[in-house]
Amino acid sequence: MKLLYCIPSLSTSGGTERILIEKINFLVNNNIDVIVVTTEGINAKPFFSIDTRIKIVEFNINFNDHFNDKLHRKYINTHKKLKTYKARLEELLISESIDICISTGAKEIEFLYKLKANCKKVCELHFSKEYRKQAYLSRNLSFFWELIGDYRTKQFIKQCQGLDRLVVLTKEDEKSWKLTNSNVDQIYNFSAIESDQVSQLDNNVVIAVGRLTEQKGFDRLIQAWSIVSQKHRDWTLKIYGTGELEESLKDQTERLNLSDSIYFEGQTKNVTEKILGSSIFALSSRYEGFPLVLLESITCGVPVVSFDCKTGPNEIIINNDCGILVEDSNIDKFAEALGVLMNDFELRRAKGKAAKETSEKFSKPFIMNQWIELFNKLSDR
Repeated sequence: MKLLYCIPSLSTSGGTERILIEKINFLVNNNIDVIVVTTEGINAKPFFSIDTRIKIVEFNINFNDHFNDKLHRKYINTHKKLKTYKARLEELLISESIDICISTGAKEIEFLYKLKANCKKVCELHFSKEYRKQAYLSRNLSFFWELIGDYRTKQFIKQCQGLDRLVVLTKEDEKSWKLTNSNVDQIYNFSAIESDQVSQLDNNVVIAVGRLTEQKGFDRLIQAWSIVSQKHRDWTLKIYGTGELEESLKDQTERLNLSDSIYFEGQTKNVTEKILGSSIFALSSRYEGFPLVLLESITCGVPVVSFDCKTGPNEIIINNDCGILVEDSNIDKFAEALGVLMNDFELRRAKGKAAKETSEKFSKPFIMNQWIELFNKLSDR
């Protein structure tokens, strides 16, 4: 069997990139050939370790060059590049005799269902159905952009209806997509780390990991920290990641006089080590697909405080078993939840134990066997 995955880039440290590399490394070790096509950049070294048997084809189309263009220019430039991308991808699928082409929901989703190549076409979504609208709203754009988001969601639904399979991350997403699409399967992400160790939960460290963007809501976490840190001055918050909001988040930290307790640690390839050295994991996102970092934290036996954002956290944290789920956007409650775990080592230990037990449901072999079963079914048709 021969698979081709499409993703914008492998050079960044995001959750989608990480889970995809872990996934394709697993597949080639199970005698499945894998090619990866990227559209952004050239000679870009993958951020995470990738098996040398995996062929990477860089199209170097660079849609991101037009991210900040005015709307009409963005449309024209993107449309031209989409034509180029479609022609090159179709040619590659045919020349490489690909059995299944898998999109991660990037630009190829605009035309994947139209391709003439004789292969099965699949989209695996790492975000929710209304991700475009969510992105516009998180950036506080105008009502006009909200309408564009609604229109793009309708387009997205139609594009996915033409695929052989649409694989979503959560039960909530599955329920929503099945209202409009008949080709839907649900498979959770697995934890991208494997650790026999668990945190001792005795370091006064709260950790957060993710891109420094509006989506991840670190501004909300900093607000909550300004409340809880007043009573817990011996605790520190460590934020791992980089992104467009780094300077504004640092400015917010300084304005709130929190520079002595909040540390921006940049990117790390040693996520496991950093989580094992913490006692609480904080997820402050405005929206998610299925938060990989939560799976990583519970694999290390670290309890979680998370907003109940769409989608994913409430399918990992059940009845506050492995952490505390907080009403979305309620900063005061988020701070209170952090304080509860900071104050009570035994509670942290109990939730940490539950976290480790919960993580077993998201092990790599268990989840990847579901993918291999799906691919076998598709290739037999």
